[in-house]
Amino acid sequence: MRQESAKTHRQSNIPDIEIIDLDLDPVDSLIDENNFSESAPIKDEEKHFDAETPYEENDELYGSAPPYDEEEGDEDASQRSGNFFSRIILHIVFVLVLLFCIGLIFFRFSNWGTRVPSFFDPDADFDDTELIEVLDSMVNVPPAQRMDTDGVRTVVILGNSPFSDGRDSDDSVVSLADSMTDATFYNCSVAGSHLAAAKETFLADEDPMDAFNLYWLSTLITLQNTGIYDSAFAAMGDAVPADARYAYDTLSTLDFQNVDVLAIMYDASDYLEERPLYNMSTPTDIQTFAGNMDASLELLCNAFPHLRIIVMSPTYAYYVDENGEYISSDIHKSNGYSLSTYAGNLEHIAYEHSVSYLDNIYGTVNEVNAKDYLEDHLHLNPAGRKRLAERFVYALEYFD
Repeated sequence: MRQESAKTHRQSNIPDIEIIDLDLDPVDSLIDENNFSESAPIKDEEKHFDAETPYEENDELYGSAPPYDEEEGDEDASQRSGNFFSRIILHIVFVLVLLFCIGLIFFRFSNWGTRVPSFFDPDADFDDTELIEVLDSMVNVPPAQRMDTDGVRTVVILGNSPFSDGRDSDDSVVSLADSMTDATFYNCSVAGSHLAAAKETFLADEDPMDAFNLYWLSTLITLQNTGIYDSAFAAMGDAVPADARYAYDTLSTLDFQNVDVLAIMYDASDYLEERPLYNMSTPTDIQTFAGNMDASLELLCNAFPHLRIIVMSPTYAYYVDENGEYISSDIHKSNGYSLSTYAGNLEHIAYEHSVSYLDNIYGTVNEVNAKDYLEDHLHLNPAGRKRLAERFVYALEYFD
């Protein structure tokens, strides 16, 4: 009896076994409303999305995105569409700007040095010189340093052919300037001289004319350095140029305390003969075009602070090749530099020393009008000398 009771107890503790229908989906057979528990996690392999099940039930079951809101979806789509078109527009604008820049660069290089007429009326007559920027820079002496006591403007001129050519004629630059203004001129320009020295030190036996470059003339004015001229004249003998003798006699005796203006102008001879432009390691190297001017102005400005100095650039000149053909001085490079670069260095040096600069290479005789004012590749014709005289007087009287 006791054994039967124990057997009956064991049988009552055996759970009922559910018979699985093999025709049903295994997951559906395991998950139904009777045995499903929210707390029981569903394994990944047991997940099964029923397309017919409402979104909210699937979301609870599978943790998917919240239900789609039609209005919010329209706004998001509109915003994404707007951002897309904004990016497209920005890319188009960038490409257009890039193409414009490339076209502008190509146009500038393809028309470098060419004056372009008005786009509105290509057949209209126009003055090319109006399109050229003139780099004049006029500087006056501070009032406290001025020493003009006689009321007469006394002007000394140093340089070479622009002022020495036809010096005794009525159409020389000085004669024309004299007819335009009330001033006393001492024309100490020397034909055949240069701005840059040929040698580091003066050697009369090798190049006696080297005594008339700007630096050695400046030492004559400021330091009364007459010794090199004695040896220069001895070396030249009877071949001493008249203008060289006049320059020495005048500069060695003239009292520069009574001089008001010193004008300096050398033509393109240094460029044409390929004398160096400058020396990076020695800015005042007198064997260079820029260095000689720099060293000379340092002497002159320190010795005569009352003196108004006008540095004048060369006028335009052509380079002549081995076949006698004229080449633009903006194309041919002497020692790697164009004539306009030689002139530009004078402008910079004049600025550093606070002296006036008269831009002749653009403002007087330039590549556009050179055929009207040059008698050859370098020297001015009568019309060119008249134009230079007008510009010279303009600089002299600028502060009047």
